[in-house]
Amino acid sequence: MTLPGAAPPREKARREEAERLDVEILTAIGGGWEDPLPEEEFDRLAREIFAHQFRFIPAYRQLCGLAGVSAPADVSSWREIPAVPAGAFKVGRWATFPPEAEVAAFRTSGTSQRVSGVHRLDTLGLANAAILKSARRYVVPDRERIRGLFLTPPPGAARESSLVHMFAVYAEAFGEPGSAFILGGRSGVASARAALDAAVAAGEPVLVAGAALAYLGVLESTDGSWDLPQASRGLVTGGFKGAVRRADPDGLAGSIEERLGIPRSHLVQEYGMTELSSQLYDGGLRRGLGFVDESSTGGFRVPPWMRVRVVEPFSGRDVEPGETGALVHVDLANRGSALVVQTSDMGRALEGGVMLAGREPGAEARGCSLAAELWLERG
Repeated sequence: MTLPGAAPPREKARREEAERLDVEILTAIGGGWEDPLPEEEFDRLAREIFAHQFRFIPAYRQLCGLAGVSAPADVSSWREIPAVPAGAFKVGRWATFPPEAEVAAFRTSGTSQRVSGVHRLDTLGLANAAILKSARRYVVPDRERIRGLFLTPPPGAARESSLVHMFAVYAEAFGEPGSAFILGGRSGVASARAALDAAVAAGEPVLVAGAALAYLGVLESTDGSWDLPQASRGLVTGGFKGAVRRADPDGLAGSIEERLGIPRSHLVQEYGMTELSSQLYDGGLRRGLGFVDESSTGGFRVPPWMRVRVVEPFSGRDVEPGETGALVHVDLANRGSALVVQTSDMGRALEGGVMLAGREPGAEARGCSLAAELWLERG
């Protein structure tokens, strides 16, 4: 018998299991690159999260059955855990928890504004820890705080954007006074110019961060240029192709250097997905700042609490080393949704990282550059 107001036994068990897993996941994230989770521990924890999701997400159990996995015991390695296609977030409810436990829901941007994927979370603690651990290493490894100029609307105007949430975490954790969200229609572009003027006048380094097409929109809106203070840096995220325009990566980097005074050595690329809680960064800025521990192999670095498989898109089998395939992300911070997500992004594995190689032919355009186009259009 369940007492009035008490959680049913199954829900109580779910909560207890989630809380136990979260402690282990936060420990894994906290160890970061300095004390990374050993491979055997990553494998154990990934399979425990898989068992949790198998138990509490009915749609996932059905997907696993189609993949020939009828029980968690059928999986002997994290590499065997069935992946959830990123497109599946557009249908069904991919969450281990009931609706009343939801604290955030981030939506994807795509060519169809009527159908978007939804990543539901019952805690922001895991995502926030992952955001900060990687950002501290790859965005501000040399500073405790920095003024952030974020080329997005403010959090209150874009609550369903995982990118805006990430920047909000930056601002709270290491943003200096004067940090601002400075995009969103005509007034946003004007605000961006004013914020850049103020940054030059203040003489203190700034972080300019946004999607590639957000940078392009701001730079195209004016003939002005700024010599931002030394040690300023730029973060560029999202694809370089939107619904109505595209940016050339090399050309954009040149424009940022020429028009904003941020050298290429002080640009960092970020790769993330709404369906993931963690992000990947390249090591360019870290190397530019003189950190000799950073690999020179290029590509995006995979956090120690993540793994990336490169697979043949239709069979899901791992490709041969050095070959290009679809990326499958295993993100321990995705405890409440889908641990393993298969994308339409193509790439090849590097030591400790991955090199992107576009998207599968015919894949839907998506991502924060599409959102940036929408933000720029709003007046």
